[in-house]
Amino acid sequence: MKKIIVATAVLAAFSASAFAAAVPVTNINAGETKVAAEYSLSKKTAQDTKRKDGFGVSAQQGISDNLAAQYSFNKVHRTGTDIKDHQLAGAYAVHPNINVYGAGTYVDMGPKQNGFGYQAGVIGHTQLADKIEGFAKVGFGNDIKGTYQVGASYGLRPDIDLNVYYQYDQYNMNQNKTDVKGLHAGVGYTF
Repeated sequence: MKKIIVATAVLAAFSASAFAAAVPVTNINAGETKVAAEYSLSKKTAQDTKRKDGFGVSAQQGISDNLAAQYSFNKVHRTGTDIKDHQLAGAYAVHPNINVYGAGTYVDMGPKQNGFGYQAGVIGHTQLADKIEGFAKVGFGNDIKGTYQVGASYGLRPDIDLNVYYQYDQYNMNQNKTDVKGLHAGVGYTF
């Protein structure tokens, strides 16, 4: 019950904020919950000449030692209408350093440019140094055509990690295409 209350409070506090994307599910442990918030330092969209910032949140739950679920909400600021991206994903560890994932998505890019979709892909992760884990993610789908992510997490404490990564997303909603790319930084809390 304590985990549910903490996760709900963190997500509620940040869900009305701006944008980011979620750090992918890397280490999967049964019963482990992780909440995270990421800030987009320098976001660039196809419609904007100036870089934008933003924010996002995620929550992940280890269901077994090789299966986890993750929900993320992201909001991309851009000229005109913002992009709001909800994703519910399941990740499965096929190897100690490789996870595959499938996700249901809901993307809202403005009037008549929203809908449900899917995405699937692979996540690779490995220890780069003591307390530093590198990760890369590649995913493809129908409304988010392509996702590419590369970054690293630093274990500040056993229950707190800091992360930084670069992400590129290609959105396609009702023939409206836009690319979003940029640098992200955030913090995760595991309990």
